[in-house]
Amino acid sequence: MAAAIQAEVDGFVAKISDKKDGQAALEGLGALASKGSAAEPFLVAALGAILEATGDKSKNVKDAAVAAAKAIIEMMSPFSVQACMPAFLASLSVKAKPPQKEATLQIIEAVATKSP
Repeated sequence: MAAAIQAEVDGFVAKISDKKDGQAALEGLGALASKGSAAEPFLVAALGAILEATGDKSKNVKDAAVAAAKAIIEMMSPFSVQACMPAFLASLSVKAKPPQKEATLQIIEAVATKSP
């Protein structure tokens, strides 16, 4: 079962940068968060690509990325925060776009609210 979930997550992550399928891929990743702890390690690993999509020019893709990231944060264990830190730091780097930084700060706020 874990291999199937990993393959599904990898397939969605590969489609994030696609202009046509990007929004659907992000919505699919958000939906996978409902599988709970079985999908957690794969979704946390994909968080960097999801946060990168928050800087997309398309508002629909950006909103889908924020929703997917928040869904992952809501389902993940408090012990997974350490695994998310590299993705957060990369999304707050100097090279990141301002909308991406804003979305990342909103996600960090959600983490702090969930696991103070």
